[in-house]
Amino acid sequence: MVKFNERNHPFVDLGDGLSICLNRAAYHDDKELRRDAAVSEETAMALIEFRRLVETNRNLDVKVDQNNWTVMLYLRCYDNDVKRAFALMDYGYRLLHRVTDYTMPYAQVRHVFEEGLIRYLPNCDEDGAVVFIVEMSRRWNPSKISLQQFIAAIRVGGLALMLNPDAQRNGCKVLFDVDGLSMSHVSHFTPRSSNFLFDLIEKCTPIVTKGMHTVNNGMMYNVLFAILKPFMSKDLRSKTYMHGKNWSSLAKHISPKCLPPQYGGTMELPDCYRPALGKLLQHYEGYFTEYNSYGYTGNPDGK
Repeated sequence: MVKFNERNHPFVDLGDGLSICLNRAAYHDDKELRRDAAVSEETAMALIEFRRLVETNRNLDVKVDQNNWTVMLYLRCYDNDVKRAFALMDYGYRLLHRVTDYTMPYAQVRHVFEEGLIRYLPNCDEDGAVVFIVEMSRRWNPSKISLQQFIAAIRVGGLALMLNPDAQRNGCKVLFDVDGLSMSHVSHFTPRSSNFLFDLIEKCTPIVTKGMHTVNNGMMYNVLFAILKPFMSKDLRSKTYMHGKNWSSLAKHISPKCLPPQYGGTMELPDCYRPALGKLLQHYEGYFTEYNSYGYTGNPDGK
């Protein structure tokens, strides 16, 4: 069950002091807060410059004011460095204009979260990073959840992560569980889907990816990684680690205190943990819809 804390932020109570919370108000409540919030003089000037850059791109439709959570987030994460903030947002919308397959309403991907294939751990790591788990394992049935839906759900999970102040400040660590990955899974990956996935992770979010950790990997994952690796930048490859079932290796990068026992950790989580995130994210659906409502209405190069 989703509850609300004293700041009116939705959260899932897991008991024993554990909860899943993005530490941000639900969409409609937050929209009211943004409308009435005071904006510093520096941010007000940054918004003017950001608006000018948007207007120089004739086919880019983005509302630039304090009510657009995406613009405000990019400016906040880059300390009002308008050029860097705009470049990131612009790249993201160019990508979505070029590749439209993975932009889906939350209702079409909610079941991916309810199945527990994508989730956040309740506690941050010791360095403050949020731990984001993706289970591309035997629990993934491609006949029920297509790769297109899976990647679209990863994208939604990334948008939700952008709302989290902990992730904004301290980044995230991605844990890929590929236990039981088979050729029937691998066969769904294409160069196009792989390229889009890593563009999402590297170039479309102000949230810093501090590490990508693969566990339960075997021979079949080696086949998949051979497909994925050419689409990863040198920087991302340097942050990529293969642990197999070596939990001591994983513990060097993510504290066992915030990992469940299945990954060598000590955090016990109740059975309701897996489907809980799907219910929680429903309160943030408006953020995803707003983000998707903007973008390029024609050729990004203005032709």
